[in-house]
Amino acid sequence: MASFQAHSPGFARRKPSMQLVLIIPILLLCGLLILNILHLHTTQTQQLLLGASNAEVTPALATRRLSAEAWAGYPPRDVAAGSGEVLKLLSATERSELEDLCGRCLFEQLKMTVGYGNGHKFFVATGDIPFMWIRDSAVQLGVLVPRIPQRPALRLLVEGAVRTQAFFIVQDPYANAYYLKWKEPSAHTKFERLIGRGGWVATRNYELDSGAYFIQMLWNLYSLPGYARTALLAEPVVFEAVNLLVDIWTIEQHHEEKSKYRYSELPREGRGPLSNYTGMSWCGYRPSDDPQQYGYNVPVNMYAQAAVERALELNAAVWHSQSFQEKATRLALTMRQGIEQFGIVEVEPGIKVYAYEVDGLGNKLVDYDDANVPSLLSIPLLGYAHYDPAIYAATRQRILSSKNPFFFEGSHLSGIGSPHTPSGMVWPLALSVQGLTASTAAERVEMLRSLLKMQCGNGLMHESVSVNDLNSCTRKWFGWANAMLVALVEGAMGIDCSGAAERQRLARILAREETDKGSTPRNGGPEDALYYETLEDTIVFDSSSLRAPEDVAFIMR
Repeated sequence: MASFQAHSPGFARRKPSMQLVLIIPILLLCGLLILNILHLHTTQTQQLLLGASNAEVTPALATRRLSAEAWAGYPPRDVAAGSGEVLKLLSATERSELEDLCGRCLFEQLKMTVGYGNGHKFFVATGDIPFMWIRDSAVQLGVLVPRIPQRPALRLLVEGAVRTQAFFIVQDPYANAYYLKWKEPSAHTKFERLIGRGGWVATRNYELDSGAYFIQMLWNLYSLPGYARTALLAEPVVFEAVNLLVDIWTIEQHHEEKSKYRYSELPREGRGPLSNYTGMSWCGYRPSDDPQQYGYNVPVNMYAQAAVERALELNAAVWHSQSFQEKATRLALTMRQGIEQFGIVEVEPGIKVYAYEVDGLGNKLVDYDDANVPSLLSIPLLGYAHYDPAIYAATRQRILSSKNPFFFEGSHLSGIGSPHTPSGMVWPLALSVQGLTASTAAERVEMLRSLLKMQCGNGLMHESVSVNDLNSCTRKWFGWANAMLVALVEGAMGIDCSGAAERQRLARILAREETDKGSTPRNGGPEDALYYETLEDTIVFDSSSLRAPEDVAFIMR
């Protein structure tokens, strides 16, 4: 081009005209004015979302709103600040046992992953069920996020799994669990097809929180210090997934009039119980995979509202879509209004609590909670900046009592269970949440001691454990529960379980090699676990199947 210009009269260099000299500074001033207007609009949007005055957005609210999640290395401040007192209340044996338990649970989810294309995509199974739930995998991945600076291979795994989540969401945003491999719909039974199985979809009972976990996971990565924040976020499929979720959540604010979602197990020809507009977004199923009694789950809407606010921040930083900003801002505001207008109820004179579910028609489910997150118990962990601490405290007191039909007490344990499991079964998930939301070190220590008792013989967390029989449990390989245990132990005790995990991994290698005398080190020295595979070498690639071992007690060896 330079040569072409040099020999073409039409492209000959000329002295800049006086008009051009005058226009350039005018254009620069216009650009600065536009940037200031956009900044003012963004600031006003943030103030409106936070409910701040016209004067300022308080730093405390902003920090609280923008924090990453407890299972991604950001425990509540009072939990982290109280770690010293927790350590004093625990015995040396308890501290050691908790660190070992945390180490076993930390990298356990690596056994549930399969990578493809040199790590471009990863599939993360929930455990003994070989499906990838968006919700479960987000928490399983969350505990790996703080380890990325020390183990770069984990970045490939986490980012690859987020790509997979985005891919699944754009395939079907109403589904919540997906297959490792695409499956021909006609190859399924009639029953399976009736519940939406086929293609990539393993379960299609719509759960609002599923997509919210995806968006919150993006924020967890964006919040990691020193992380190359925008590379993954700038990939088109990531924005397309977030944009699609906001569209679906907006449609489901008007479920009766606009939604085309139908599910064969729901009443009223698959539309679910009758509901009325509240501003909240409708969903058919709870985080436990059980059908909702009423169309609007309050803690789930809190979590989704917080996800939309984070998506707005990501849009301002990465995507720069004006249309997204406008519709997401409306969605966040109306969801918050719905929570505040319909989600708070007076159960006794002068006592207000958060309802678990409402329908916008006057019906509500109160004094009720489920172990699965989002839950009422987990409200401080949901990133929802607008909850009322006094109302939460009253809610927490009631759901951790016999007023809640799924709060169980027995000879060994007490805590919240779920209609998803038999009566008298407490979920370790709920105890981890109770510890992370406890206001005292004593309650956190109580939860830690209970969790030590809930290993059910294989050194891991499970779906649920009987309050009267510690050998009776469900789902012995449950990645979500393992990850939440890590979040509580590291947050409450102020430790990093990576060292314990590595010590145990090396010990298992030595134990394995001691049984195989087929070869010895050529240097004539003793066996050394450092001769053998690294943690990263245990990550599976390009496998056609993913199966949980029949007995996972092997990790104790």
